[in-house]
Amino acid sequence: MKWQRSTALVLAVTCSGAGSASAQSDGPSSGLATARCDAALLADEGPHPIFVRFRSQLFATGAEFLRYVAEHETTKRSTLRAAALAALQQNAAEAWKELAQLTSGLERAEALREPQRFWIVNGFAAAATKQAVEQLVAHPAIAYVHLQTQPGRKLHVRGERAPRWIEERQRDLDRARAQRAAAKTSTFDPQGLEIPWNLKKIGADEAWKSGAHGQGVLIALLDSGVLPLPALTRALWQNPREQANGIDDDGNGYVDDLFGWDFAGNSAYVIGENESSHGTMCGGILAGREGGEPRTITGVAPRAELLMLRGMGDLRAYEYAALQGAHVLSMSYMWSAVELGSFRGVYRTAHEHLAACGIVAVGGAGNYARTAPTGRQICLPKDIPIVIAAAGIDASGKVPAFSSRGPCTWHEVPFFADHPPEAPLCKPDVTGCNAGFPVWNRANNARGRDFELLWDAGDGLGLVRGAQGNSFAGPHAGGVAALMLSAQPELTPWRVKQLLEATCEDLGEAGRDLIHGAGLLRADRAVAAARTAVIR
Repeated sequence: MKWQRSTALVLAVTCSGAGSASAQSDGPSSGLATARCDAALLADEGPHPIFVRFRSQLFATGAEFLRYVAEHETTKRSTLRAAALAALQQNAAEAWKELAQLTSGLERAEALREPQRFWIVNGFAAAATKQAVEQLVAHPAIAYVHLQTQPGRKLHVRGERAPRWIEERQRDLDRARAQRAAAKTSTFDPQGLEIPWNLKKIGADEAWKSGAHGQGVLIALLDSGVLPLPALTRALWQNPREQANGIDDDGNGYVDDLFGWDFAGNSAYVIGENESSHGTMCGGILAGREGGEPRTITGVAPRAELLMLRGMGDLRAYEYAALQGAHVLSMSYMWSAVELGSFRGVYRTAHEHLAACGIVAVGGAGNYARTAPTGRQICLPKDIPIVIAAAGIDASGKVPAFSSRGPCTWHEVPFFADHPPEAPLCKPDVTGCNAGFPVWNRANNARGRDFELLWDAGDGLGLVRGAQGNSFAGPHAGGVAALMLSAQPELTPWRVKQLLEATCEDLGEAGRDLIHGAGLLRADRAVAAARTAVIR
């Protein structure tokens, strides 16, 4: 099956001749729900974890978002961002006020517990009994009550870190602060640096020649944290309104959020991580500074900044990124082999709202080609049309057998109901590099594993080679997006996605396909296209 390639402004590509990709439903799909809630919520007394979706949304349906995109093809990103942030927060405040009497009564009756409000999707998460659900769906302000079906921690439940974990992360945080304080700002000059094959393969070195280095671009990295390596601590964003004094200086509800926030454990500790060093490797690909011996550059956008977030899938992390002015969101989570049902739509709405707030969302397409059936290999949130999902190639130019293939469908999800099996969504979107290049990591990870130690910093950290997976293809796309935005800051996320895909180098059979998407990223071409894009 081949797929249409188009240079027009589109968010979704469907099978050639298979009909419209934008056919939308204005409300819930009857196949998934009873009235305005998931049927499972009424099957027993509960309580169940729920997400309550208010009617007042910036985009109540996927069709509304597509119309918005079509109307704002050349509008300045900053203009849209300011308006979207204001509207989203105002909608949430007004909707909560309208529902306050009902929710207070349900809480007193212990039918509703631990409500957590959100504005990136206008709604709240909670634990609710059948009685509470019945009363909620009867309220005119409520559009839908979803059953939270994601694995692990629920959106309304807050965790706390163990004392030993905090002690270890405090040492990492202190080390990062010292390194950052000692660092000197400098312009980027690749002369004399070792440039790995993956950066050359996607044309990053050619893009740098035009002066696009990621400067002025903030990348929110939603991952496992980063290790205190100078190549990464020099790239850290620092909250200009916060000090390390145990006080919430900027009044945003987060104490000492110098470099970001840990939403998984309600702490400021986003520096330091477990043995996998996953976030460290991804952060180094996105924006790693020069380091090691010989001096090596690992970052696609070596002068972008990294805002660190923990809490995979936590909508508060999305909100934090938007309020701090992030331009790119790099995500390293995917909910595979889970029946998410209508709950998928909450995250699609969140990402459409994030796009209106000016954030380009990217991530790896997944590693499930050998373990998941066709159509289920690229999962939430990478299956969302506006999210850029990146497959990858190795040093030989081949797509590894693990790399997830498309397509994706949305036909049974309330408020969307598009991309049915006969006209599915073409994913992945692009191809990056996913194996065989240097990454920052723990030096001892090269011992007893498939990693090769390239340089040992002498403090347990260094450069290694051997990591593989589409988790590392995603940051290549995020880095190219950052280069584009450093060349043209006013590009909207949908323009970034469209230009990124239009400038790819075709791989495999001619045209877009379900293995490579639009093809291999070409940073040089994408930056050139960004510079000449019309903005009004």
